[in-house]
Amino acid sequence: MRRFKIGNRVKYISRSYGDEHTNPLWGGRYGRVKGTVDYVSLSSSPISVAWDNETHNSYNNTDLELIGEQEQLNLF
Repeated sequence: MRRFKIGNRVKYISRSYGDEHTNPLWGGRYGRVKGTVDYVSLSSSPISVAWDNETHNSYNNTDLELIGEQEQLNLF
């Protein structure tokens, strides 16, 4: 199971919640919106993400993927 930490840069990949402004699917209609993990529950799986498009939402481990260092350097 993936473990995310506060401050990790992530992308939403699962499509579990559709492709919406507050759930910006990576490469979907909103482009490549990156997010920053701002809360990780110790007792359950919710991970809170502050998106760079000024929205916020919560996800499970399988909904997100870490953005690699190379991706961070190449994307705006």
